[in-house]
Amino acid sequence: MKKRYISITFVALLGIALLFAGSTCAAVDFPADEAGISAYVHAKSSVNLNDAKPAFATIERETEDYIIGTVALDLHAEEEYPHVYVSTDGWVVAYYLNDRPSSWILPWADYSEGEISSTTLSKAAGIVCSEIGGTTTGLKYYDFRYEDASKMMIIVESASWSTDFFKVAIPTTFSTYAVDWSHYKYVGGGSSASLSTTYLDGVQFSSFGKGIYTGYGSFIGQFENGIEHEIKISCNDGARVALVLEYAD
Repeated sequence: MKKRYISITFVALLGIALLFAGSTCAAVDFPADEAGISAYVHAKSSVNLNDAKPAFATIERETEDYIIGTVALDLHAEEEYPHVYVSTDGWVVAYYLNDRPSSWILPWADYSEGEISSTTLSKAAGIVCSEIGGTTTGLKYYDFRYEDASKMMIIVESASWSTDFFKVAIPTTFSTYAVDWSHYKYVGGGSSASLSTTYLDGVQFSSFGKGIYTGYGSFIGQFENGIEHEIKISCNDGARVALVLEYAD
């Protein structure tokens, strides 16, 4: 019997109100209107911003109180680098812009199998926290687009010279805010026949040929509550497909 490679990871989405509470530990001028999915932590009580600068690949905004820029991740393309905010009062927030699906958090480049223990956001936050001598203990996730979403579920299916699938049914009592996907082909293939294709309920939504590729997107109006949906992946090399669901039960 062929071994199945499917992983399900649950993540709490916790409110970030403390960042804007107006207290002595509140973050200053965080661009909430620009941010989508995020990972945040109060890394330490105070930060010298000069200490943080070596962690950044680019710095887009710098004031006396905070820095915003992008942080490079090994084995990831530049477009996959998260934005990170770090403030003098110790807040570190890694995030993707709000036009990016939440599936950009998938750490494909160094993921093998099993439960997802880190994301691109936690890695970027960790790089900055390490540079400033802070901690990532207590790191939490939040999506600025969906303030009522309280949970996130990540499902990953892998295929290697095979066709595999999983099925998902979201209860009708749940409020669903986003169903995002990512398709990753991690074996380049030595043949022009190298191919990986993914399907939702039998309808193709992503396909890659020879080479290593990553794709991201969202199912808008295609994922109804109370109906069982099937995600299928076929590959004659090696590939993965993931769903990232944000919801409240």
